[in-house]
Amino acid sequence: MRIQLRDNSLGNPNSIPETILSDIPANERRFRKKRRSRRRMRISKESMNRLVMNFLVGKGYREVAEAFWRDSGTKPHVDLQSVQDRMSIQQLLLKGHIQEARDKLSGMISDFFEKNSWIDFLLAKQELIELIKVHNIEEALQFAVKNLAPFGQKSPHFLQEIERTMSVIAFKSPLESPLGHLLEQTQRRRVADEVNSAILRSQKEELEPLLPSMVQHFHYMEDQLEAKLSRHPRGISIDDPPCQH
Repeated sequence: MRIQLRDNSLGNPNSIPETILSDIPANERRFRKKRRSRRRMRISKESMNRLVMNFLVGKGYREVAEAFWRDSGTKPHVDLQSVQDRMSIQQLLLKGHIQEARDKLSGMISDFFEKNSWIDFLLAKQELIELIKVHNIEEALQFAVKNLAPFGQKSPHFLQEIERTMSVIAFKSPLESPLGHLLEQTQRRRVADEVNSAILRSQKEELEPLLPSMVQHFHYMEDQLEAKLSRHPRGISIDDPPCQH
């Protein structure tokens, strides 16, 4: 078996001769390799600014987005007032003010419910849940007949959801029932998240900002490189097959 050290220093003034590299600890060699990879993965400042703005808009940080616009000159791709409206709708839903959120959403996007029947149903179901939470059973029944029954006639799935929600009334202690989670704050959060995603889709925005996913991808690539370097130490190649006995 012949082990050969490659000399990459010729023709590359930035490389380190293998005779020197062999004296450098393995961890240091891996660090230098990763640093060179990072240099190759650099993106322009303009592209990074767009990613940051995308993140701020997607997460609803209007004031920060405005400040970033002033400082960087990176114009947001949507009207920042729509960001404020979207966050206002989120807050109304989290407080259980379903009808107010519905009205604000209709004012924001006139044909929203025509194109998002699932969200229309989801808000109607949540309004029923809010009535059940305050033990207004009679009004809840009237609301279900008037506002939810038409959905049940259109879709078996909607009908199943209506029956499931109405069954909460049958329990003496609804919060302790198997469906008690419908009465918790987490249910409001789920509805708010669904509505937020639907608004972003209607505005043709990214449902999840690209910046966090790019960072995760970068770390993944680093881990893959680390694993590869651990398996194949740099500068050593095996040219001859092992001797046969």
